[in-house]
Amino acid sequence: MATQKYSIRERIRHLASGRLDSHAAEIWREGITMSLYISLSLLAVISAFPTENAESEFSLAWAIALTSIGLVMAHQVAFRMSSRLVAANSEFNEHAGRLITAQLIGGALVTAIALVPALLLGNAAFYISLGALFIYVMVVGYLIARSRPTGRLRSMGYVLSIALAVVAILFVKSLVGH
Repeated sequence: MATQKYSIRERIRHLASGRLDSHAAEIWREGITMSLYISLSLLAVISAFPTENAESEFSLAWAIALTSIGLVMAHQVAFRMSSRLVAANSEFNEHAGRLITAQLIGGALVTAIALVPALLLGNAAFYISLGALFIYVMVVGYLIARSRPTGRLRSMGYVLSIALAVVAILFVKSLVGH
């Protein structure tokens, strides 16, 4: 049986169309949400990373890996607890297991986007990792905008608003000083 091939845009439109059953839509939403959350968190961590006085050549890689692992672990504990709280008989059901898997995949994807350059280039990958995560968030924003019947110019306006939101997040993080 031959499988039908769809363009990325068609797949994104299908995801955003509401034609997915509620469980599938929730799984995709959880994976994408986690990837965006980890991206934004890592952007904040990397932007505050002290490249000049780093302890080792791979301090950036360690910071990315440990931050991502810590965030995913914290989210997993919180998700498991809340899922059991609202589930019948406090059971972690099969659907919750699918959601947690989607979250892990989303988190792993963006961790790899930031971590691979840092592993290959050490602390010199500071701007590459930062840029890769920023571009990832912008691409998701563009796909969101293009999944609706809007033109490219309006889609780019949406991406600009996302970019401004990311800059605002990084500014707030910079107020902490580390």
